[in-house]
Parts: sequence; C-alpha cells; structure tokens
Amino acid sequence: MPLKNLDKLNEELKKAAREKDHAKRGIKIAAVLAKALRQIDQEPILVGGSAVEFYTEGKYATKDIDMLAPGGRELWNVMKQLGFERLGKDYTHEKFKIYVEFPGDVLGEGETSDILDVNGMPLRIISVEDLIVNRLCQYKFWKVLVEGVNVLLLLELGQVDKERLLVQAQKKDVVDALEAISTAYEEIYRKKLSPKKAAQKLQEWLWSH
Repeated sequence: MPLKNLDKLNEELKKAAREKDHAKRGIKIAAVLAKALRQIDQEPILVGGSAVEFYTEGKYATKDIDMLAPGGRELWNVMKQLGFERLGKDYTHEKFKIYVEFPGDVLGEGETSDILDVNGMPLRIISVEDLIVNRLCQYKFWKVLVEGVNVLLLLELGQVDKERLLVQAQKKDVVDALEAISTAYEEIYRKKLSPKKAAQKLQEWLWSH
C-alpha cells in the first residue's frame, strides 16, 4: 500500500536524522516511523537501548533504534518506501545513517507502555519499571555489566513506581539483582561511593552469582 504524504514523511525523517542531540535524534526518528506505521494499523513501542537512551537523556548512547511491532510484509513495505533496506530483523537507511531493529511484536505479559508527545507526534515507549526489569534480566542472567550500570542510571531518574518495580522484578526473579544495584545507588547518592567503584561492586556481584 502506497504511503499517504510520503514526501512529507521523508522530509520529517530527514529532519529528525539531522538532529545533533543524540538522545533527541533517536526519539524523533522513532516518532516519524510510528507515524508512518499507523497507516497500516501498527502501533510500535520503543524499547531496549533506545528507551534507556531517552529516559537517561543520553547518559547511555546507542546507534540502534529498537521498536516492537507486528511486522510482516506490510511493515517491510512501509520501511522500503521510507528508504530502508532490510537484513533480517534490522533495517538500515544508509543515506540518513539510521539503524532500526524490530526484536519482537508485543510487550511481555503484564508489561505496560507510556505515550510521549514528540513534536506533536505520539510515540509509545515501554514503562520505566518494565525497562529496568528487562535490563536486570540482562545483567543477572546474561552477565552484562553495562545493563547493571543502566539500571543505576534509570534509578537516578526518581520517576520509578517502586511498588510496581518490585512486583515486576519478582515475576522475573531479579529482586536480588535489584537490591544489589539499589544498594550501590544509595551509596552513590550519599556520596560514599564513586560511580567507578559502584560499577566494580556490580561486577563483584555478578562474579558471586
């Protein structure tokens, strides 16, 4: 199906790709893609590293934009019209230097999303609590230290629903990892621990589990 207002969409994508603030760049690109995908009744959700980048205002940076969407030929057709090439789950736009991955179709059971307003365009993003739990799983079960550091950054936001976070962490069996990182966060907050030493503590926790 030919996209409506394709020229305008391509111009918006071009403008978003030129954004110099890395964190804003990713979110603006994602909003344009979401706008295009709504024409085929798909409502993508920003997840993964790109969601971490947005919430932390660029303290964590990634080149990829991760979004959940039903996918299929219709999605591929939309991306192709926007100038993307496909390689498996990945879509690349060489001219604008955009890299997008669709790692899945929907959020996990019990996970929720919030709606952002990006220059008048709505964009769904995974809730910060569920994002933290996803990062905790990567940290605990796959031993990815940087994800533990990302949880520290996300906890710094002060926007977390602690009760919901604990419930979600219990479902994924990562309460112990959450407690370890929360302790490190409290020590940093009280200025008793440098970020470097906090990272060392997170590494030590991984070695012991």
